[in-house]
Amino acid sequence: MLVLHISSSPLPPSRRSQWTKMPALDERGKMAAAQIAFYVPIAIISLLFFVRYLFSNDGGWFLLLIFALTRIVGGALIVAGESMTDPSVDLFIAAYLLFHAGLTILMLASIGFISLAGYRSYSDYDSVRRLYFFAGAMALVALGLSIAAGMLGTHVNPDVNAGMIIRRVAAGVYGAFYLVLVLMTMVAWSHRYAMRSYRRKLLAGVTLALPFLGARVAYEFLASWSSSDPFGNALSSNPTLAKFNPVQGDWIPYLVMGLVVEFVAALIYAVFGVMLHRRHP
Repeated sequence: MLVLHISSSPLPPSRRSQWTKMPALDERGKMAAAQIAFYVPIAIISLLFFVRYLFSNDGGWFLLLIFALTRIVGGALIVAGESMTDPSVDLFIAAYLLFHAGLTILMLASIGFISLAGYRSYSDYDSVRRLYFFAGAMALVALGLSIAAGMLGTHVNPDVNAGMIIRRVAAGVYGAFYLVLVLMTMVAWSHRYAMRSYRRKLLAGVTLALPFLGARVAYEFLASWSSSDPFGNALSSNPTLAKFNPVQGDWIPYLVMGLVVEFVAALIYAVFGVMLHRRHP
């Protein structure tokens, strides 16, 4: 993602001159282009299964589709912005918001596939349904906080301190949400003997994705402490934390803990979901 400087011009002077001479993709721009290519197949697969089953069993495929689309659109915004000689800062604000909001959607998709694994077994229990509702409510809170935090500290609202606080609260909600997902998975396994074998395989896939999802949540938490503003113009004095800023930090943690782990989790959901429907169309 392009380095942002929230002022009268979206880019610092050194980068403005660079862009005037040669608008080329930097590391984050190249990763954004690759992100588009990687998520298009997942979006197509999710769309096909969503259209076929709609909401007959759960919303897992629909949410996976929405997640893939957020990553495609987010990547396109970054590529478009980095391909312009005078990019609008709003392109990068939107991409930043999608990066964080997408985590909520992926975690909601996790609930959808847990529900699909428990179709006609534990998912019909009132206690489990209440747990689904509680987790969904947490997701909406995290989503709202992430959007608000991404807007504060920009030209939309320059209140950096409020944005910093909300961003860190949102990261805490994501952490709590992840723990609830782990609890839901444990509850699901406690009912494994009431499940069909092919649905247990889907639950195994969800379980396999949890460590990757946990790494992404950890990155979200570290990123919230990496800077006092959304775009890394005031990085943490701790050099280790500063590396985890998704905009101006080290691109390697961003690639591995921000992008790759998400894609692996989404791919696991898609593969095991397809395996389930091949066994039980």
